[in-house]
Amino acid sequence: MLSKRCFTLFLFLISAHLVAQRGNYKFNNYGNSSILLSGNVTGSVSDIALTYYNPARLTELESTKFSFNAKAYEFSSLKLNHLAGDQTTAADNNFNGVPSIAGGTFNLFGTRFAYSVVSKSKIDISINYSSNFHNNENSDVFATDSDAITKAKFNTRIKDEWVGLTWAKQLNEQLSIGVSGFASIYKERGDTSINIANQNSNGSVAFYNNNNGYNIESYGLFFKIGANYHLPKFDIGLNVNLPYLEVYQKGKYNYSKVVAGISLDDDQLFNYIFRDLQTQRKEPLGVSVGAGIPLGKSKVHLNVDYIAGLSSYNRIAIPSFETGGEELTSVLFAEKRKGILNFGAGIEVYINERFSSFVSFSTDFNAIENSGNFFDLSDNGEVNNDFNENFTHLGGGIDWTLKWGSVSFGATYTTGSSKLDRSLNLSSETGNDLANVKFNRWQFIAGIEIPFLNNKINDVINIKK
Repeated sequence: MLSKRCFTLFLFLISAHLVAQRGNYKFNNYGNSSILLSGNVTGSVSDIALTYYNPARLTELESTKFSFNAKAYEFSSLKLNHLAGDQTTAADNNFNGVPSIAGGTFNLFGTRFAYSVVSKSKIDISINYSSNFHNNENSDVFATDSDAITKAKFNTRIKDEWVGLTWAKQLNEQLSIGVSGFASIYKERGDTSINIANQNSNGSVAFYNNNNGYNIESYGLFFKIGANYHLPKFDIGLNVNLPYLEVYQKGKYNYSKVVAGISLDDDQLFNYIFRDLQTQRKEPLGVSVGAGIPLGKSKVHLNVDYIAGLSSYNRIAIPSFETGGEELTSVLFAEKRKGILNFGAGIEVYINERFSSFVSFSTDFNAIENSGNFFDLSDNGEVNNDFNENFTHLGGGIDWTLKWGSVSFGATYTTGSSKLDRSLNLSSETGNDLANVKFNRWQFIAGIEIPFLNNKINDVINIKK
């Protein structure tokens, strides 16, 4: 088949992006100052991101505003060393837009409300591979004394959009409570295509084609319950993320395999399309506690987050089917997560009435214990492609207050390293079964907060009254 060395690489590069989004809960943050503070804002969030981090903080906003992340981009680099030997290095670099949040707040019936739209996650990866092999020693299909032209393509796309409404109520001078409800539209798609044209030493030509892919759609609800309490010297906040409530789901899986031109006994043709498959999307219970501690006109932000684990479950139920072996082939999308405890801190430094600066850090431990995906069929279970890297996030920037609103500029840096177990014996010379993995990401943020919708919203409310 395809060169095992390159196949292992591509499987891992894609799995790294997918699992980081699902298993690292602080991989993305939302809101202008919340991003610069690495999400350590449960007890101190002061922008529209409160709908996500702590809905009770809605009562702390002094005026209604429309807010959005004007521009945010990221550059990420995933580097593998010693993939198939001490001198082997491979890298994948990406430049993409950053998930963002937009929304506004208003008063109605004596209480505070907010609306928000969150681009929770967005992944769009396409990797192509093309190569010629002479005396194709890495093929599992054709003879080793043959020449082959190999082309492979790996695609994956994930999109998760949230639309929400937040309510908050101040119970007394110290305590406020709030609730956010989000409708989530989640779509995930992946496919792989491998084509090999092979010419044997006698001049005959054979062909191998393998395609498989899947689609998952999930529509459901997320609820967040928040509380905010004023202590004499600081504020403390609590946010409870309830488990995902799935309302509707569906899945699809397709597989095809063609081997032609070898012999009547070895030629194969298989084609399967499974529609309306049962799928599951699960997100666990999470609890965050944070504090905002004033230091003069500056402020320290502290946060602790606990996310519960998930017992093993099958993300998509695919019937067993024949692929030419002695037994039926099964594709398992089993996923299991462990409980995670993250912590972080940030400081907001007052410079003058117009400028404040931010510095922050946060841990981001990976929760995935095992995560099956459709690539398992392509590699016959030989490659351990789970990516469970732990990250450290660093952030910094400034907030500039203007007469018409405020503007935030800054950057975040994410780094992490781990070891990849090279289950395939790609190189028998080194005796080293571990590949070094290094991930780096830079995010560049420019956010804007403007109050131009205040009068329009208030006019509508007054007319209804």
